[in-house]
Amino acid sequence: MTKKRPDYTEARNYYIKGEGNEYPTLQDIATEFNYSLSTLRKQAANEGWLTKRKERIDLKETIKMRKEFMGKASKLTNVSFNAISAAEYIINKIQEEQKEIELGNKSFDVNIATKQIWALNNAIKLVERGQQTLDAIENGHMSPIDDIGFI
Repeated sequence: MTKKRPDYTEARNYYIKGEGNEYPTLQDIATEFNYSLSTLRKQAANEGWLTKRKERIDLKETIKMRKEFMGKASKLTNVSFNAISAAEYIINKIQEEQKEIELGNKSFDVNIATKQIWALNNAIKLVERGQQTLDAIENGHMSPIDDIGFI
């Protein structure tokens, strides 16, 4: 009569997947499932359990890192949109002020012109940096390991 081979499916899944962030040793599994440790080691080596476990752990870490990055990317996207909106507001206010000067409702002043030029330059920089950041996020040029410092 031939001996029935044990089914290692449950033990293999437990070893590879673990429970939460806890991963049992082969000794733990041998004890829990009442297997011979040497036989279990051979089975694990033949089926590549350790490699599969490492791949699973790496994948979990990658997913976690990407989730964290996406949260930061979402916040950065909002900051970029806000910067662009702020720049548009500044530009609109300067245009309104210029119309007031053109209509004669406000007198021309060199100090006002200097402030307007300074404000326009900064508004343009805000728009450019905001747009660059949005483009980098959209085109996948930013990765979870990039330093996300923009303003």
